[in-house]
Amino acid sequence: METILKVTGLSVSYGHVEALRGVDVDVRRGQIVSIIGANGAGKTTLLRTISGMVKPLAGTIEFEGKPLPKKPHKIVAEGVIHVPEGRKCFSGLTIRDNLLTGGYVFKGRDLNEDLQEQYKLFPILEQRKNQYAGTLSGGEQQMLAVARGLMGRPKILLLDEPSMGLAPIIVNQIYDLIRQIRDRGITVLLVEQNARKALGVCDYAYVLENGRINLQGTGEELLGSDEVRKAYLAG
Repeated sequence: METILKVTGLSVSYGHVEALRGVDVDVRRGQIVSIIGANGAGKTTLLRTISGMVKPLAGTIEFEGKPLPKKPHKIVAEGVIHVPEGRKCFSGLTIRDNLLTGGYVFKGRDLNEDLQEQYKLFPILEQRKNQYAGTLSGGEQQMLAVARGLMGRPKILLLDEPSMGLAPIIVNQIYDLIRQIRDRGITVLLVEQNARKALGVCDYAYVLENGRINLQGTGEELLGSDEVRKAYLAG
């Protein structure tokens, strides 16, 4: 299976604090790849660097065998779409209008077909399409954030902490959707503190600790690792 995204030797600092130190990540097309680790390990920084919001000190990021552009809007145009931590929906816009903002890269194109695709995948959003996003529950806002990302027709979707702050039943729904997204041929790079869920859904995973990759393997291998179990799966 070919590599779609290759991160090599990535280092990022915020002032004197090293957030990432020589990180290597290989994401194969059509897979779900999970990055797990404690809060502050550098997971969000990794996604923000890939999507052009943070500039690296060193290292390279290749997408489909070519250097990834530096500017966020050009990265989006390549098909690399980032769904950020905390949903970041536009609370004063309707659900429909929030979705349309996700298709801004296709300026001048009729996005109705794309909207219908999202409504099929997320029926609750169609039922409430004229509601303001700020009136939705946390789980519904997470679905809206993912659907808005899909409006950009991603080749790879970067998902940052999609289960944060959600009830267990809603977390299960979100993870069912992540599988469906992968089954539609979209590669997923998933950052999560919920290690059990992230490892249960993924094809391959990396453990990020203090800005470095500490362990890697299939989700099954890491679920069976004593080190992972003690650090991330206790209880």
